[in-house]
Amino acid sequence: MAISVRLGAPGDVDAALSVYERSNLARRLGRWPSHAERLAHVRANLRDTGSWFLVGEDGTETVAMASVLPFRTDRGAGPVMPSTSFLDLIYVIPERWGEGIGGSILDEVVEEAERRGSPRLYLWTHEHDNDRAHRLYLGRGFTRTGVTGRDDAGEPVAEWLRDG
Repeated sequence: MAISVRLGAPGDVDAALSVYERSNLARRLGRWPSHAERLAHVRANLRDTGSWFLVGEDGTETVAMASVLPFRTDRGAGPVMPSTSFLDLIYVIPERWGEGIGGSILDEVVEEAERRGSPRLYLWTHEHDNDRAHRLYLGRGFTRTGVTGRDDAGEPVAEWLRDG
């Protein structure tokens, strides 16, 4: 399996959003509170010139996406922290889970963040039923920071860091 990973452009927003939506619906077994609201928020982030995103493609099909934002202190409400990025999203379409695509796109996220002078990467991930993601992050040098919280649906999440 060889996919190509590249920086996303304005014309890739809908394809990246589709990957995000399909993956979330599969993971949540079709139950996704605030679905439309969350899609609008992600669409805005993908279009924001202060952020960047990657798409993973197999031929002409977009099979993965990752979105990276500037890291802000105070859980996203404070000022931007220099040399630091926030991996907001990383998703692979459900039909391709387990093929190593997530690792390929995460490797490119790390490399692009380093190229941009922001090698320190933070992320939040679900604590339960997310072993595949935990293995991916651990395998790429991320560690839990000890900071925890709850997502919009009340599910427990934890903050992770890769200190470039």
